[in-house]
Amino acid sequence: MILYFTATGNSRWIAELLAEAMHDTAVSIVDCLKQGSIPAGLSTADRLGIVFPVHSWYAPRVLIDFLSQLRLPDCCYRYAVCTCGDDMGKGMNRLAEHFPLDAAWSVAMPNTYVPMFNLDDGALCRKKIENARHAVASIAEDVIARKRVWNVHEGSAAWLKTYVVNPLFVRFVIGTRSFHVDEGCISCGICGKSCPVGNIRLVDGHPVWGKQCIHCMACLHFCPRKVIQYGKATQKKGRYRLEDYLCRFTTPT
Repeated sequence: MILYFTATGNSRWIAELLAEAMHDTAVSIVDCLKQGSIPAGLSTADRLGIVFPVHSWYAPRVLIDFLSQLRLPDCCYRYAVCTCGDDMGKGMNRLAEHFPLDAAWSVAMPNTYVPMFNLDDGALCRKKIENARHAVASIAEDVIARKRVWNVHEGSAAWLKTYVVNPLFVRFVIGTRSFHVDEGCISCGICGKSCPVGNIRLVDGHPVWGKQCIHCMACLHFCPRKVIQYGKATQKKGRYRLEDYLCRFTTPT
């Protein structure tokens, strides 16, 4: 089984590619959280994969909380794959302190955190996605062979990013006060449906953010009118949709 947590879709895509390559099953952690359930069969699983996005050089807190509920047999081969715009810092090592791992990989995917960074340009997005396809094929082979691999791109100042910057980010940056909606909202509710933690509801036809935000920016990217903003930082920046880049790999029918 492969459990994945996703917001903008990058980690879901990686999990589904892995599942296809290994004839495995990809299960959404978001769906599990909504249903208040733990997937059946984990108590006897001999292999479990975790796929998730990096948020400020660590895993999202909601993922850590979910993993803490899992009970796996000692013989279960555990591996994790994180998606990140560039590097992971020491995030995978920190995750392994709470959820022991036999193997781990990082896979570069298009950057989505536009409040602080620019979107990758189209050429770079396509290159990352194509490289990710090749990486997944190699990861699948290693997992099937139950290899103990630690192929994670930590980047520079890795310890500082994960153990100093991340806690500061969680405490002082994550919040919803800067979210607002420009003119043109059509009250479609897609922002609420796209939120992986159910933190958005419509009030008088406009989104209102609660207190459970994880700053994944799914609401911002999936808004069909591109009217959701985070302060002034996102007003002149584009929006990311994985499907826009996957279509180039699709064979016309």
